[in-house]
Amino acid sequence: MSLHPTGLLGLVLLLGQTICAQEGTLPRPSISAEPDSVIPRGRPVTIVCRGPAGFKTFRLENEEDTNDFKDTRASSPLGPHQTEARFLIPAVSEGTATHYRCRYIKEHVWSEPSESLELVVTGDRQPAPTGEVKE
Repeated sequence: MSLHPTGLLGLVLLLGQTICAQEGTLPRPSISAEPDSVIPRGRPVTIVCRGPAGFKTFRLENEEDTNDFKDTRASSPLGPHQTEARFLIPAVSEGTATHYRCRYIKEHVWSEPSESLELVVTGDRQPAPTGEVKE
């Protein structure tokens, strides 16, 4: 069976529309900070990105400098429908206080970015909790 050139062109256009539609349907990931997005200077924070299950690479982006990003592998599935990646900032500073967003990749196509997360650094370094209760 041979395709007529017009039929072949129609098939190519249909496939192209299908691929574009699939690329446009990647759900936005979510972004959060643990323990919070307002952190005392010098303390650690983990930025958590969550997306659909099955995605292995996430990107954390500095919204104010598009050349400043970090890619990481998803750390663990969260049940059958969600995957998570964790980005540790060991000691926050004025240099890490910015707006972040995250994405994930599927077959060389990045998802839309998450909503923006503002990391705010406050005052002086506070001591780490020791777990001891003082009376």
